Amino acid sequence: MASDEQDFPRLAGDSPAEQLINIRFHWYSSQARKARLAYWGIGILQLVAALVIALSVAFDAPKWFAPALGALIALAEGVRTLLGLQDSYPTYRRTAEELRNEAWLFAQQAGRYAGAADRPALLAERVVAISSTETEQWVGAFNQRDS
Repeated sequence: MASDEQDFPRLAGDSPAEQLINIRFHWYSSQARKARLAYWGIGILQLVAALVIALSVAFDAPKWFAPALGALIALAEGVRTLLGLQDSYPTYRRTAEELRNEAWLFAQQAGRYAGAADRPALLAERVVAISSTETEQWVGAFNQRDS
């Protein structure tokens, strides 16, 4: 279990709503972790390539070497921008945290769950609302990039 998933409450999992929040939380948390690693990985690749370009002059590298690394840096930045990795991590992390908070409220029968007649139904509605909000924001950001 990843460190960001350790404090997710253990729900009984009896209702479909509890299964849904478990599935969605783990998916968003996993996607956040992957986006963060990809963003950092591409950034480190770019920094290393820039450093090697500077060093290539000192070591009399072939004439094509520095431009090839420059092209690699440009390609990496294009991929990072095209995939929206800078925006993906905070969006996925925020959604995972909202789902975690909702799970804790549900598990402790607190907040909106304190007097709810049908707690699992309310949980399902909240999980769908949180996921829908994230999806709408993602679509909006995606459409904005295309404009």
